Amino acid sequence: MNTKNVIIGILAVLLVSALVWGYKSNNTAIDNKIVTTSENAKVETSDLIASLGKKAKTNYALANAKVALLKSQIALEIDKSKQKAEAELDNAIKYLSEAKNTADEKTKAEIDLLDTKVNTAKKSVVQKKDDALDNVSAAVDEAQIMSEKYNYKFQAEKERNIATVNRKYAELRAEEALLKAKIAAQSEKTYAQAQTYLEEANEWYIRSKEYGNQKTKPYIEQLQKDIEDAQTYLKKKDKEARNKISDILQKAKEFVMEE
Repeated sequence: MNTKNVIIGILAVLLVSALVWGYKSNNTAIDNKIVTTSENAKVETSDLIASLGKKAKTNYALANAKVALLKSQIALEIDKSKQKAEAELDNAIKYLSEAKNTADEKTKAEIDLLDTKVNTAKKSVVQKKDDALDNVSAAVDEAQIMSEKYNYKFQAEKERNIATVNRKYAELRAEEALLKAKIAAQSEKTYAQAQTYLEEANEWYIRSKEYGNQKTKPYIEQLQKDIEDAQTYLKKKDKEARNKISDILQKAKEFVMEE
């Protein structure tokens, strides 16, 4: 298993989480007219995924460094092999360098401190000093603490980000449905389609609330109320429904910008 596979796995989880709800659109001219959604939300979602990918690389590299140091300790303590110990210490240094490439500034500083300990341990092994095993063991302990602490933070952030990605995806799909409803509402012949699209938008907002918080919930509930009002106008075949849908789209746009 390598770093590339880990990142692909993380991105796959996010993609599956976003798409698992599924979506079936009518193969009509209305579908072909939809050419835009909220670019800001798209960019922010992409940034979240990219950030998570970098943190996954750091997390994986730190875990590899920890394992390499444990192997070095075993090589010295059990196998009595200085060569194996040196080789694993070199691996640990390599993995720490990889971790530093994708780490935040605070983590980079912590990696530098650990790297110093590992290099000290390697020097003592090469020089066959009496404290070689103690130095390697100290590096192992430090790496274990650091790796576990980073992994804990990473897993927590991953959960938060996945929820955010799912919520923003649902909001984008709601906006898409609203845009289709706006087009369909331009003619009484397609009012029924407009109703269907408004119902679809409402369903996506329901899903969005599942991943939202106390701050976003009131906004979404207001959008749902406005959708209900627009549906009432459509049932009456009142052209005011067109304005109502336009207002909802504007509110949806403002909601995304405020987040």
